[in-house]
Amino acid sequence: MNDQDLILGSLLDDLAAEAMVLEPGDLMTYGDILSRLEQLLVVADGLGAGPLTQLLGGLKSIMEGLILGQIPDQAQGVAGLTEGVALAQSLLRGESGEHELGLYLAAQGLAEGAPASAPAPPPATDEVAAATMAETAPEASSEPAAPPESSEGETFADEDEELLMGFVTESLEHLQSIEVNILLLEDTPDDQETLAAVFRPFHTIKGVSGFLNLQDINHLSHALENLLDQARSGRLVVAGEAIDVILAGVDQLRQMILEAQAAFREKRPRRAFSTKALEDRIEAVLSGEAVAPAAPPPPRLGEVLVEKGLVEPEAVEEALAEQRERPDKPLGEILLSQGAAGPSEVAEGLKAQRAMAQGARQVQAQEVKIDTVKLDNLLDMVGELVIAQSMVAANPKVQAINDRKLAADLSQLARITTELQKSTMAMRMVPIKQTFQKMVRVVRDTAKKQGKAVRLLLEGETTEIDRNMVEKFYEPLVHMVRNSVDHGIESVEERLAAGKPEEGTVTLAAYHKGGNVCIEIRDDGKGLNRQKIVAKAIERGLISGDEGLSDEEAFHLIFEPGFSTAEVITDISGRGVGMDVVKRTMEELRGKIEIRSLEGQGTTFTIALPLTLAIIDGMVVEAAGERFILPTVAVVESLRPRREEYSTVQGRGEMIMIRGNLLPLIRLHEVVNDGHERPEPWDTLVVVVEHHGQRRCLLVDRLIGRQEVVIKSLGESLKDVKVVAGGAIMGDGRVGLILDVEGVFKAHENRRA
Repeated sequence: MNDQDLILGSLLDDLAAEAMVLEPGDLMTYGDILSRLEQLLVVADGLGAGPLTQLLGGLKSIMEGLILGQIPDQAQGVAGLTEGVALAQSLLRGESGEHELGLYLAAQGLAEGAPASAPAPPPATDEVAAATMAETAPEASSEPAAPPESSEGETFADEDEELLMGFVTESLEHLQSIEVNILLLEDTPDDQETLAAVFRPFHTIKGVSGFLNLQDINHLSHALENLLDQARSGRLVVAGEAIDVILAGVDQLRQMILEAQAAFREKRPRRAFSTKALEDRIEAVLSGEAVAPAAPPPPRLGEVLVEKGLVEPEAVEEALAEQRERPDKPLGEILLSQGAAGPSEVAEGLKAQRAMAQGARQVQAQEVKIDTVKLDNLLDMVGELVIAQSMVAANPKVQAINDRKLAADLSQLARITTELQKSTMAMRMVPIKQTFQKMVRVVRDTAKKQGKAVRLLLEGETTEIDRNMVEKFYEPLVHMVRNSVDHGIESVEERLAAGKPEEGTVTLAAYHKGGNVCIEIRDDGKGLNRQKIVAKAIERGLISGDEGLSDEEAFHLIFEPGFSTAEVITDISGRGVGMDVVKRTMEELRGKIEIRSLEGQGTTFTIALPLTLAIIDGMVVEAAGERFILPTVAVVESLRPRREEYSTVQGRGEMIMIRGNLLPLIRLHEVVNDGHERPEPWDTLVVVVEHHGQRRCLLVDRLIGRQEVVIKSLGESLKDVKVVAGGAIMGDGRVGLILDVEGVFKAHENRRA
C-alpha cells in the first residue's frame, strides 16, 4: 500500500468505526457520516481513486436518502451503508474490483439505469466541486419537487415526540441564525463565509423535516436552499428582493414549525400552509439571472500546507517545480513521493483546503443543553441553601459557641455557598447579543415601510442578563426600537433640511452600572416635543398644568395608557397602545426608565434592570418594629433632616427640603401599620426613593444595611397587597417584606385624598 492509500485507509477506518455503531434514525450521526463522506470524496478525487470515488458518491446518496426519508426502511439503508464501507476498504486493499463494485451499486439501486432510492451524484471533477454541499448533483434535482397538496390531516405518533421537539428547538435556533447572517450578507453579498452560514441551516432543516415527513417545510426549505445555491455558484447576487424573499421564507418556516409543535401537543391534525406566493417570488428572483461578483479562487494546497506549518516552503517550491514538468500529477502525491510530507499532513491540508473553499468554520461548542425547568429548580434550591446557611450562622446558640474551628468552618461554608450562588446565577445569564441582533431586522423593516434611511448601531452586546428577563423584555424593546424609527427619526427630506445626514442612526447599548443592567435606546432624530406632550396630557385630563413639572416628569407622560401625539396612525404606531405596556413590563421586572431628550437632536431611553429576577439587591430598613427591603435601584440617598428643613404645605402635606427641592414626606409607619406612632423627622431618618422621575422621602426608624436576598412569593392570599412586591427570609429566620415603591407612592396619595 503506497502513501496516498494510507491517507484513504486511515479516513475509511474512521468511517467504518462510526458506521458499525450507527443506529437507524440517529440523525445526528447521519450528519457526521455525511460530512465524513464528503471529506473522503475530496481526498479520493484528489488522489485519482476512480472506482473508490464512484463508490463514495453512491454511499453519499444513501446517506442523503436516509436523512431525507427517501429510504423508507432505515435499518436496510444503514445495512447497505455498512456493506458499502466494507467494500470501500476492500477496494482500497485491492481485494475487490469493478465487478464487485457494479454488483453492489446495482443491489442498492445506484447503478446507471437502475431505480435509485436516492439520486447518486457523479464523481467530483475537482476538489472544490467535491467539497460543495449541494444535496444532489444531477441537473433535474436542482428544481424543488412538486409541493405537497396539503399538510391537513397529518398527525404524529407519540414515539416521535423526542425527535419532533428536538427538531423544533434546533430549527428555531437555525432560523434565528439565518436572520442574523442574511442581514450581514446584505452589506457584503460576496462574503462566501456568511453565505455558507445561511445555506447550511436551510440544508439541515430540509433534511430533518423530510425525515419527519413534514413535506411542506421540507419543500419550502429546499426551494430557499436552491436560491442560495445559485448564489454560491456565482449566478445570483443576494441583495434587494432576494434578501426580502429569504426573510419572508424564514418567517413562514417559523410559523410552520411552531404549528407542527402545537399540533403535536394538542393531538390534532397539522394545519396546511400555502407556500405558492413565496415560491413565485423565489422563481422571480431566480429568473433574474443577476451576475454576482466572481468568487475568490480557492486556496491552493501548497499555500495551506505552508500556512499551517505542515510543510516547509522550500519543499513546496520543489514539488511545484516537478508538477510543472508533470502537470497530471497531484501536488500531494509529489510531496509524499519526495518524503516532504506524510499521509496525515497531506490529509489535514486537503481537509483545511476544503473548509476554506466552502467558507466554513467548524467550531466545537463546549455546551450542554439543559431543561430550563431543571435549571430553575437548581437555582431555587441554591437559594434555599443560602438562606439555610445564613440562618445557621445567625443562630444565637451557634454564635455563643466560642470555637475557632467552628468559626473557620462557618466562614468557609459561607464562601462556598456564595460562590455556588454566583455560579448558578451565571448559568441563567445569557449575552444580550442575540436579542440586540434581532433588532437589526426590526429597524430594517420599519425603516423600509416608512421610506426612511436608518442605521442601527450595537454596543455592549456581550453584556449578560437573566434569561427569563430577556424573554419578558423582548416585546417592549421591539416596541421602543420601532418608535425610535417611526417617531424619532425624521424623513430624508426633513433631515437634509435640518442639516443632518440623510441616514438616521438608532443605537442600542448595554452595560452594567451599580449592580444593574442598563439598556439604552438612542436616536439622533427630532427629539420629544415637551409642549406638545403637556398640551395633550392637559387635554386628556392627566394633569391640570405644567407648573413645577420637570422635563423628566413631562416626558414620562408618554407612558400613560392611550397617550399618543401622533397625527397620523400607521400600522406601526400612533394608536397610543404600547408605551403603557412597556411601563407595566418594566415594573414587573423591577426596573425603571429614564428619558433624556433635546428637541431637534434626539432622544435617549435608559432602562435599568436588576441582574436577575430571583435575587434582589436591597436596602433593609426598620419601621414600626418590622423590617422592610427597598430595591437599591430605587434608593437615591438616606439622611437625617434638620428641623428647619421640615415644613407643611397646604394641599401637599408634609415636605422635606433636600438640596433646594421640596419633596413630599411619606411616613412608612402609616403606610404599613396603623400609624399611631408619629416620630419627628429630625429625630429619625429619611430615605429618598425615586420612581419614574418622581422622588419622595420615606420616613423610617433606622437603616439596617444593604443585603442581597432571595425573593419569595407571598402566595395568592396576599397578591392584592399593593405596597408589597414579595418577601425574603432573613438571617434570623424571620420574613422581611420587599416594598413596591410605586405601590407605596399610591397608598400615600390615597390616604391623603
